[in-house]
Amino acid sequence: MDNKVKIIIVEDQPVCRLGIRMTLGSSSINHQILNEFGTASQAIEYLEKSGQEVDLILLDYVLPDGTGMDVIQTVKRLGLKAKIVIFSGEAGGAILKQLMEAGVNGFMSKSVGPEEIAVVINSVMQGQDYTGEGLMRVEDDLKDDYETLKSLTRREMELITLCATGLNTKQLAEEMCVTPHSIENMKSALFSKIGVKSTNELILYAFRVGLIC
Repeated sequence: MDNKVKIIIVEDQPVCRLGIRMTLGSSSINHQILNEFGTASQAIEYLEKSGQEVDLILLDYVLPDGTGMDVIQTVKRLGLKAKIVIFSGEAGGAILKQLMEAGVNGFMSKSVGPEEIAVVINSVMQGQDYTGEGLMRVEDDLKDDYETLKSLTRREMELITLCATGLNTKQLAEEMCVTPHSIENMKSALFSKIGVKSTNELILYAFRVGLIC
């Protein structure tokens, strides 16, 4: 009898997928990685064809063509047995609550080590939902995020939400009735205040604190 936990990894960053594979390989989990995917649509297509083979989905929340919620809804729609563990550094706040209510079985930070990943996977595969130390670390980070949120002005929050729509600097300036130079200055100040280095990281911050969904 094959007791291996059959896993698929859904994560858009190749280096993160490599890290997950290495962490699994260093753990005590008897496992087989069936496949890896960089987008929600690729994972959904696989699940629709071969989902009955999957025991566990290690799922990032933020994906290039959607979110982990799209994959979760597919698992539920197809009635698959696969357990779902969010393996992410971005999901937080209200999003975490939504994920657990949607049927996620566990949550781990991307900084998880082999020992914790073994505990989480064993717990989940035995039918016990597990959030682990990873969630506690994220919740600690969120406290800092929410403190920073309190310091943002209305205009700064407006800029963050507009950035999430994909507008370029010129379009942002038109929407906010300022010059493109002013937008660059505002973004630079926001990066420093929040502790991010790019617009993408700014948008992930907005996800974590619930400014955007």
